Amino acid sequence: MIKKVNWSRVGIISFTIVFLITAVTFEIFELASLPGQFFGTLLGVVITAIITVLLLQGQTKSEETRERHIMVFEKKQEVYFEFLNKLNTILQKDSLALHLTKDKVRENEVHNLHDLLFEFGYLQMHTSAETFEKILDYVGNLMQESKMVKSIDENAIRDLEKYYSVLTTDFFAIVSLLKYELYKESSSNMSKEKIDRIIKLSF
Repeated sequence: MIKKVNWSRVGIISFTIVFLITAVTFEIFELASLPGQFFGTLLGVVITAIITVLLLQGQTKSEETRERHIMVFEKKQEVYFEFLNKLNTILQKDSLALHLTKDKVRENEVHNLHDLLFEFGYLQMHTSAETFEKILDYVGNLMQESKMVKSIDENAIRDLEKYYSVLTTDFFAIVSLLKYELYKESSSNMSKEKIDRIIKLSF
C-alpha cells in the first residue's frame, strides 16, 4: 500500500534545512554557536507557551467564577421577588391552612403552612443567617398583626391604621434587608410621616 506524501511537511523541513545551510554559508550564524542559539530559541518558545497556557487557565477560571456569581445573583433576585410576592398573598388570606387540601389548584400557590415553610427554606438558602433571623421576626410580627386585623370591625379605623403602620415598617425592613443581600447597599431611610399620610388618606 503506497502512503500518501505529506507535501506540506516535506516543504517545511526542506525550507528549514535550506535556511540553515544558507545562514551558515553566508555567516549569518556561526556553525559553532548554532546549537546554542537553536536551543536558546527553543527554550524561549517553550517558556512562552507555558506562560500562555497559565494565562489562559487563569482567564478561564476568572470567567467561570464571574459566570457563577451572575447565576447566583439572578437566582437570589428571583427568590427574593418571589418571597415578597408570596408574603403579600399570605397576609391577605383569611386564614392559612395547616395541611394540604383538595381545592389547591396551582402548584406555586401559597395555600397552607407547608407552602410557607418551603418559602422560608428557599429564602434561607440564599440569605445570611443574620438576615434570615431578622426576616423571621418581621414576618412573625406581620402575621400576628394580620391575624388581629382580620378579627376587628371594619369601622375600627385606629386599629386598621396601626396594622398598616406595622405592615409598612416591617415590610420595608424586609425589603431593606434583601436589598442589602443583593446589592450590598443599604436602603435610604423611609419617610414614616409620608407613608402615614398616605395610609390616613386611604380611609
